[in-house]
Amino acid sequence: MKMKRLAASAAALTMIASMAAVPLSASAYTPINGDEVTFEKYLVMKNEASVPNVTFNLIVEPISDAEVKPATDDTLAVMKGPEGIKFKSGVSDVTVSDPVAASGTTPAKPATAAVAFKVNDTTHDEADKGSKSIVFKTTSTTDEKFAEKKVTLDLSGVSFPEPGVYRYKITETSSSGVAGITNDTNNVRYLDVYVKSETTNTGETASDTLAIQGYFIHSDDTAPTAGATADSTGKSTGFSNLYDTNDLEFRKVVTGNHGSKDKYFKITVKLTNSDNLNIADNDTFMLTGNWDKTPSKTPSTIYDADTMKGDSTHTDGGNNRGSVTYGDLKGEGYSFYIHDGQLIEIHGIPTGLGYVVTEEEEDYNPSVAMNTDGDIKTDDKTGEGTAIDTTVKNSVTDTYLKDDAGVVFTNDNAGNLPTGLLSTVAGAAVLVVLGAAGVVGGTIYVNKKRSEEE
Repeated sequence: MKMKRLAASAAALTMIASMAAVPLSASAYTPINGDEVTFEKYLVMKNEASVPNVTFNLIVEPISDAEVKPATDDTLAVMKGPEGIKFKSGVSDVTVSDPVAASGTTPAKPATAAVAFKVNDTTHDEADKGSKSIVFKTTSTTDEKFAEKKVTLDLSGVSFPEPGVYRYKITETSSSGVAGITNDTNNVRYLDVYVKSETTNTGETASDTLAIQGYFIHSDDTAPTAGATADSTGKSTGFSNLYDTNDLEFRKVVTGNHGSKDKYFKITVKLTNSDNLNIADNDTFMLTGNWDKTPSKTPSTIYDADTMKGDSTHTDGGNNRGSVTYGDLKGEGYSFYIHDGQLIEIHGIPTGLGYVVTEEEEDYNPSVAMNTDGDIKTDDKTGEGTAIDTTVKNSVTDTYLKDDAGVVFTNDNAGNLPTGLLSTVAGAAVLVVLGAAGVVGGTIYVNKKRSEEE
């Protein structure tokens, strides 16, 4: 009896060993690798603004275990994507780092990409939006433009083992602290990879293979709808970011009966950055207006023509420019020279910077005021900064530019003629009358003398 039990135990051990050596259920599929998927980064700005130097950072990784979704009567199951997804290297203006697996106490790191926009990048009119999922700031369709960059995901190293929907998460990290930049209101996109099963019949033999049915990038984490009807809910072509900027205008008015309309006045513009926002020195601001780019010296102007025009020896100012940079305007600022009726508008100053606009004092009586539209309220004390200060007669200061602003510098030079000068003029008139009377008297005397001689 004992021997029979031992024999039975030995048979059971043999069976367990054989089960351990051979899988209980071998997969019917050979895993399939993915391809490349491209999405875009958009930067929206005003028509007059220039593209700034700014970099956006992205992360891509499989969804977490908590984000996995089981199938329901109405939706498909969502599985966690296999490891190995990364950003494609060699794409213009995109710098990447590959994922790093966990090692010991060092946690795993997802793949990252740094997407760089820069001055002189090509921009597109808002009308060229097409089917792109770009978000613009205003409802007008003609006042904004956008720049775009392509970003490519590389799934060639990802092995999908069976049919289903595999999901990855793409996250844009915050750009807080960058002048004028606002991130997409939704900083997450999802990539779904649809893998399907195909049966191939060759004679009497049938084989099952895998194929990539398609890729879908969307902005929410809902599960795909089950059924034959395609579900494009939340479809996205990329992330949409805003470059929020404002325009700063300054103009000159001369009044008074002694004021010269041809006299050039020096106005210095300085940008301030009290919050230490990130902005590059070569970020560019376009200039428009009706100023003289090559002004000539007039009798009442105290500056020479070369200084007002600007050349290699006058790098801190000069009118012969179509644009200026942040490097020009920071620090001591940049100087322009304008006369009565002229104005200059600086376009595309990022929200969050401040400004000081100062006119060089001369022998005119100066005053300063804000335009009647835009960022005009001198008592506007908000969380972003202090009030606009126009208490100094030849300068205006705003610590946080948040709307288009205009500064008007008025110079008055008026005076009455002295009383003594008026008396001298009257006396001269009397002398003229007396002189005329003398001439008439002399003529009568000469004529009378001739008559007597005759």
